[in-house]
Amino acid sequence: MDFYAVWPALLCLLTVLLVASSPLMRLADAPPTTTLRRVQTIDGLRGFLALGVFLHHSAMYHVYLLTGKWDLTPSLFYTNIGKGAVSIFFMITGYLFWSKIIFSLGNVDFLKLYIGRVFRIFPLYLLLAIFVCVFVGIMTGWRLQVSPSTLVLGVTRWLTGGILLAGDVNGHADTFIISAGVTWSLQFEWFFYASLFVTAHFARNSTSRFLFPIAAFFGAALVTVLHPTSMKASAAAMFSIGMIAALSKSSGTLRKFSAPQWALSSLIIILICLVLFFSNRIYGIESIILLGLAFLLVIFDGTIFGLLLTRGARRLGDISYGIYLLQGPVLFVVFWPAVIRAGSMSSPWFHWAVVMIAALLLTALSTAAHVVIEKPGVQLGQQLAAKVHRMRRISGANSANQEGI
Repeated sequence: MDFYAVWPALLCLLTVLLVASSPLMRLADAPPTTTLRRVQTIDGLRGFLALGVFLHHSAMYHVYLLTGKWDLTPSLFYTNIGKGAVSIFFMITGYLFWSKIIFSLGNVDFLKLYIGRVFRIFPLYLLLAIFVCVFVGIMTGWRLQVSPSTLVLGVTRWLTGGILLAGDVNGHADTFIISAGVTWSLQFEWFFYASLFVTAHFARNSTSRFLFPIAAFFGAALVTVLHPTSMKASAAAMFSIGMIAALSKSSGTLRKFSAPQWALSSLIIILICLVLFFSNRIYGIESIILLGLAFLLVIFDGTIFGLLLTRGARRLGDISYGIYLLQGPVLFVVFWPAVIRAGSMSSPWFHWAVVMIAALLLTALSTAAHVVIEKPGVQLGQQLAAKVHRMRRISGANSANQEGI
């Protein structure tokens, strides 16, 4: 078997989808959040995106075992399936939060928004940080290999929820491999959340509300063309496409261009396959545009022949943050035994069989984390935000009364 054949990835996706559709996954039925004007196709899409990143890193693990270096595979498909998934994740973020901005006409309760983000991201992220620190402790024999201050600094960076890029802990080289390096994308997410405090002002005017996302996209696209290695510009273009999708959805711009479901689904598949199999620069503007068009079709009810609306897909979407964030520790543990590493290096069949087991373990772990950590964390954030809102109202009322005296 060609190690980089596509069918092992498809088989893995199908198996996880079937398991997610079974009664075993009933705990994942309730979504962790209730988003404004929820789009069901996005819920179904998230899980496949997270699994795409998992398959990307599963293939990279083979390179890592062979060479000792965390590097991309020679396969366009296994390289692009992960990077393309992150691109669409950024578009989803742009869509969801710009939808909130548009709906409120730019008058968002930012304190509530940021409290919600902290309690959505940090609880599960702290579990990842614990996994990383424990595994580093085991790998270093629980012996201090750096100065106490350096150790504290290294651990602290892992506790910032992705705001700061995490580095090595206790001198253990390439600590990031324990997390499969997934935390880098959170820094871009935090930057986007922070930018909303400024960009929301553009949503208060009907003209700027329309022009800003478009101008932001073309500005980011220009920088991407001039500086092809600028991930900041590429991410800005992705967020902007999500914002344009939110604008189009709220205004009903594309409703008159309705098409049969089979046509929408077929076009989505074609656009995604063009990127996965033929793009040599996944974060280049051409790939971003193609994925952006596919995302726009999903927003306007492209279901990929009903796949995105299945119960299994929606359940995977609900636990997608756990699938994305916890895949590193699962892969690290599964490939830890020497006999597993040897088998993986000697046989593609063996490697992908191990990946299948890892995928099922990751799904189970993410489901448990969703119930025990994610949902309680979100609920706690909602309660805190409501309490802060009440205190602000009381404070405002007292100030008004004092001014009236």
